[in-house]
Amino acid sequence: MKRLFKATLAGLGLAFIVSAHAASTLAVPDASGILVGRLSGKTPYERLMSVPVLYQNEANPWVQQLALVGQLQTQYAYGSDASGKFGTADFPEDCTWGNIEVRRFRLGMKGRLFRKLFFLNLTDLHPDFSPRIYKRTPETYLTWMENKAFNISVGKCELKFDREQEYSSRDFLPFERTALGNMFYGGELTGAWACGEEIAGGWLYYLGAFSNDRQDEWPRFSGGGAMILAKLGYNYTAHTDFDLATVKCQWLHNTEPGYTASTSNPASPLYANCLSLSNEITKGRFGHVTEMMWGDGVMGRPDVCGLSTMTTWSFTEKLQLIHVLELAGSGDENGVILPTRYEALSPGVEDKKGDAYFASYAGLNYYIDGHRLKLMSGVKYSHMDGGPGGGDFNGWTLLTGVRMAF
Repeated sequence: MKRLFKATLAGLGLAFIVSAHAASTLAVPDASGILVGRLSGKTPYERLMSVPVLYQNEANPWVQQLALVGQLQTQYAYGSDASGKFGTADFPEDCTWGNIEVRRFRLGMKGRLFRKLFFLNLTDLHPDFSPRIYKRTPETYLTWMENKAFNISVGKCELKFDREQEYSSRDFLPFERTALGNMFYGGELTGAWACGEEIAGGWLYYLGAFSNDRQDEWPRFSGGGAMILAKLGYNYTAHTDFDLATVKCQWLHNTEPGYTASTSNPASPLYANCLSLSNEITKGRFGHVTEMMWGDGVMGRPDVCGLSTMTTWSFTEKLQLIHVLELAGSGDENGVILPTRYEALSPGVEDKKGDAYFASYAGLNYYIDGHRLKLMSGVKYSHMDGGPGGGDFNGWTLLTGVRMAF
């Protein structure tokens, strides 16, 4: 009962922050830029889910906008294989509400200053507000947007290598990312990066350098080497009948694979170089992303490669079908790691590594208010050939969840 009471307070607390602001602001600012009065919207829900802008004034040369941002993502998973059952009920109590995983619980602020300077801060909160409210800072950075061809940023952000990582957690369509995507994931790192698009008819680029010291707050910059991320792509939509058509190549270089100096974060991935080649197309209700990835394993970790596809079909503006197919393998033994969400929780899996991995996910998303409020459900079948190490897996996972953002 005590945990249920705390969980209820946590959920109501986030909703209260939004609703309290919604009850005291206007859609149109006065001369000072401070929003006063009553938000536009016919229903309480529309007012509740309106972006909680605290200040907005385009005439102010120093501060144009300040707004609160937040995320609450909850999900439930139940899986089984020949050895037993697994799911969100097996997760630690400090990241669940009962048997429901609190995938993300965040609050922060964003804004625009001097017309071209943007900032974002996100703070993770403990689901039960215990042992304290604050948990960690995943992202805090500044971006100077000169034009579409040149933006430069500095601060801490999620390392966005591969196409699926480029989707924010707010907009991502399946529940979880692919096995190889998780194996190459570098976490939230501090550094500087520049990017641009619509260059010479459709070219786009990205170049960033980050400290490899992954911490809950800020790195010490005393070791760990660096992560270098470079991207080059081309938007060829104008040469096709598609609504969107983009091809992109990405390279991630890790100068010190396996580095760790944090007790609460995983070690840096054991890959010196990772490559991704992706193609994305959309046409009306149809969307499709294909991505090939390869990783150069070090320190005893075998090289791995794989292919993934994500296909979407929108039945209506509210209802969307998502299908993800992934294949991954390694030339040597035990190169592929079973995903920690959720297959690796199976009681019968031994070393959680194998030679080849296959998974197929099918899900339905219902968008009550776009990505600001959506209901998600899905089913995943996955199979791993454990090889001599005995990490065989063959099972199903059912998932359902709710995701809210403002």
